[in-house]
Amino acid sequence: MPHLVLEYTANLLPDFEPAQALHRMNTVLLASGEFVPDHIKSRAIRLDDFLVGDAAPGSFLHARLHLLSGRDAATKQAITEGLVAALCSCVINNQAQPVQITAEALDMDRATYSKAIVQA
Repeated sequence: MPHLVLEYTANLLPDFEPAQALHRMNTVLLASGEFVPDHIKSRAIRLDDFLVGDAAPGSFLHARLHLLSGRDAATKQAITEGLVAALCSCVINNQAQPVQITAEALDMDRATYSKAIVQA
């Protein structure tokens, strides 16, 4: 725990590097002191079909941080602000259109979360 899911619009490529963004966001998570490094699971999902508004396709980055319930709102807000800042640092200013960058923290019910680690 946690699970970090980054969605990004395909029109950010080739200038946007998803792997770099994941590394920067993981750095934010580790710096928060809330997580054990080996427990962080991050992935990026490219969106080929998307629309921002009702005209041009636009572009966006959205990070969803799924965490076990129990953290206060101030802690979650500080983490999501750090994630947005990390993503801002990954976007080149010469994009053809503005890039909307957002992040949210979603609580997962601690009582019903299950996990297993299988080793060879």
